[in-house]
Amino acid sequence: MEDEKARRLMLTSIKKIKNLGVFGDFTAASDLKDFNRFNLIYGENGSGKTTLSRLFSAMNDGAHADYPALQFNAVTETGNLTQGQKCQRKLRVFNADYVEANIGRFEGPIRHILIVGADNKALAAEVLVEQATFTAREVAIEKAAKASEKLASDRGKTFSAVAKTIGEATSGATLRGYRKPDAEKDFVNLRPLQTYSEEELKVHRVTLQQEQAEQLAGFEVCVSNAQPGSEPTDFRQALEAYADEVSRLTLKTAQAGALSRLTENPDISRWVEEGFQLHQAHESGTCEFCEQTIPPQRLTDLAEHFGAADQELKSEIDAARRRGEALKSALESATQPGKHGLYSELWPDFEHACADFDEAKAQSLAAINQLNSELDEKQTQRSVSYSKPVETYGAALSETVTAIAGIITRHNEKTAQFDKAKEAARTVLARHYLAEIVEQVEEFDRQIEAQKQEIAKLTDGAADLEDQRGMEALAASIKEKRAKVTNAHAGGQEMTERLTSFLGRTDLAFESVDEGYRVLRRTKPAKRLSEGEKTAIAFLYFIVQLGDHEFDLNEGIVVIDDPISSLDSSAIYQAFANLKNAVKDAKQVFLLTHNFEFLKLLLNWMNKNKMKKLSSFYMIVCSETQDERAAVIRAMDQTLVDHPTEYHFLFKTLYTFKSDGTVAACYHIPNVARKVLETFLEFHAPSNGSPYEQLEEIDFDENKKTAIYKFTNDQSHRTGKGIDPAIVAESQKNVKHLLDMIAAVAPAHFQGLEKLAA
Repeated sequence: MEDEKARRLMLTSIKKIKNLGVFGDFTAASDLKDFNRFNLIYGENGSGKTTLSRLFSAMNDGAHADYPALQFNAVTETGNLTQGQKCQRKLRVFNADYVEANIGRFEGPIRHILIVGADNKALAAEVLVEQATFTAREVAIEKAAKASEKLASDRGKTFSAVAKTIGEATSGATLRGYRKPDAEKDFVNLRPLQTYSEEELKVHRVTLQQEQAEQLAGFEVCVSNAQPGSEPTDFRQALEAYADEVSRLTLKTAQAGALSRLTENPDISRWVEEGFQLHQAHESGTCEFCEQTIPPQRLTDLAEHFGAADQELKSEIDAARRRGEALKSALESATQPGKHGLYSELWPDFEHACADFDEAKAQSLAAINQLNSELDEKQTQRSVSYSKPVETYGAALSETVTAIAGIITRHNEKTAQFDKAKEAARTVLARHYLAEIVEQVEEFDRQIEAQKQEIAKLTDGAADLEDQRGMEALAASIKEKRAKVTNAHAGGQEMTERLTSFLGRTDLAFESVDEGYRVLRRTKPAKRLSEGEKTAIAFLYFIVQLGDHEFDLNEGIVVIDDPISSLDSSAIYQAFANLKNAVKDAKQVFLLTHNFEFLKLLLNWMNKNKMKKLSSFYMIVCSETQDERAAVIRAMDQTLVDHPTEYHFLFKTLYTFKSDGTVAACYHIPNVARKVLETFLEFHAPSNGSPYEQLEEIDFDENKKTAIYKFTNDQSHRTGKGIDPAIVAESQKNVKHLLDMIAAVAPAHFQGLEKLAA
């Protein structure tokens, strides 16, 4: 039960890996066994072991800087763990990246490993709590800062968008000169911001698209010729004065000596008056119509009828009549300017005013015509007094003239201040569109301010925080307590002791300095370290670091990728001993290697007694096509587990090989065939000669031996020129040749291997 409980608290499987090097699109097989507490993963060099170790590193933060598109799905104690999520258990990973990050090229001191003193566990616990608080605060501050940056970015995008809108509205196309900073400045300066109706906006848009127009002459109805002397020049006054004059003249009469028949018959009166004037001009007393002498009394009566008073009235009527014609002519010649000379936004008002003017003009002309007719009638009825009032419509006409003149004035004022009008139009449009984003911007500002206050609170501390201290005070407290509870010298001393045991000599040591550990060789700074020495130092540094104050080994996951690279065979055993003792108490362990000798040491340890129940074994197999390489995780082949060498596994690989016609299926076969051939030759034809010379001693078909040698030698040593497509056809043929040769020259040996491979 205790083992089962422990297993539930571990990483149990990796279901999916995508966009991680050779793990471009990996999905675990449904029958792949779940991870155990101790897990051993075997794979050839280049198969993807280090790449897989980088996935474990990524689980600490939920991402890997070198693989931004990384996707994964792992099953943990708390459920699925995917990209973007942090594993709740800390992982310590030893791989090439760790060596580079922590050890580098040994050009300077190595970072200190702080070992907790035995008497300061309680104080160390306080450090952990404070460090957790500090780290959580850092995360929260970073989160708030990113949120604030995102809000500020979105706020900026809002201003960029409105700047584009304003630019387009104020120029008809995107105005390159109006950008986000301009919109932000106007948002403050153009207060109060307000929206306008679509009709108002249309007027201002039109203004911005217009060219400056010419000034127009003022509009009036000229009456200077109709009203000479002291009479008024205002058309309305002149018209109303004319109506008054007509009314006065129709009431006036010359009554003395009036002849009733002529008074009652205006047409006869006009005929007689004209004849009487002709007779006077020709000094004739004879009627030209009947050739009778006109009686003297009749001439006397006619002279009285058309006497001086009457002639005076007649002259007044004629003079008034001329004034009426002058008014009519003045009004008829009054023509308003065409609308196209005006700014287009004035057209609707202008058209309306012109229509009113035309209507009032027609009414006033009709009135003038009526007044003229009244005078014509009065001319024949000068002896009769009467009154016929006529509506002149002068007031309505005057109003329409004033309206047209006002519109022209507005036009001229705009022309005089055209640049100011355009600027005013731009301001209105900018104020309108900026007003539309006020609520949105104010909400952004509110949220940004809230994030800033949160950052200030977390940075400076606050009464409502669980730990009221600010970040600076927390950092100082952590530093002070760490100084009391940790011992950097102890880390250096332990590494020196381990390195001495590991290498079997005492010439290398670690010296603790302020900056970290300096590697010494015989008390002097070490130079030109061998690759084996660098590997040993890096691995031992990792092992000692597992005991530092930042990592709880009993609750952590340890991943170690090929710690024996560049080590000689004698050092491999020391590496194994250090590794075994370092990770035995870890919550979970993942060990990856390409070295078969190291693999067997690990298998012997993990495949016995109680360890066997706690261990699982896997292998990484990588295939290659013309375009890519792809790795998969499988259960470790049992022949690797059961036998002391990899020869049995390699034979099984060839024995079970069947080409599917793809390069991917054949990618690894030449290398496997070479290893099988060399191993077989070593025990069947042992000599100091080369594999070629050993093969020559085998009694087998010469042509097939040549084909086997060429295949295993050429195809297993690729030169970087790519994969020869001929490998597909050659693999199946030459694998058969090799197996036939082993069966022919060592039948018992072949049969034994054949049983194991079945």
